[in-house]
Amino acid sequence: MSEPLEDLSETGLRAAHRYQRRIIADGDEEAFARFLHPNFTINGPNNICGARDQILRLFQGDAFARENCQSQIEKASLTGNVGILMGNEVVAPADGSLLAAWFGTQPIRRRFTDVYLFEEGKWSFLARQASVVREAKKFGS
Repeated sequence: MSEPLEDLSETGLRAAHRYQRRIIADGDEEAFARFLHPNFTINGPNNICGARDQILRLFQGDAFARENCQSQIEKASLTGNVGILMGNEVVAPADGSLLAAWFGTQPIRRRFTDVYLFEEGKWSFLARQASVVREAKKFGS
């Protein structure tokens, strides 16, 4: 891991986020498995909760394949050794991926919350929540 990943700081937290995005984009199963905390939990865009073992099995089959993913962090916070990132992302699911099966291959917008834990001098990925956002109409008439 690069030096910023070993910093208990917002800079280190953001480096952990970039690293997580890179290893998923690269399909690096070994790095992904090392980076996931043993207690990793996800509330995915399909509105189903899952655990580390489920995610690792899905990762092996290119379930998370995507053509492109752009994220914008809107809020970063640190409390002790817990880092939280919240924001907005646009994902273009790859044909054959789970996202494509659920939503098609057109780009989708999601809101996300990622939780990282700093232990033993490094960050690990503890939890993720991602929801697909559909544009809402105004309340009322």
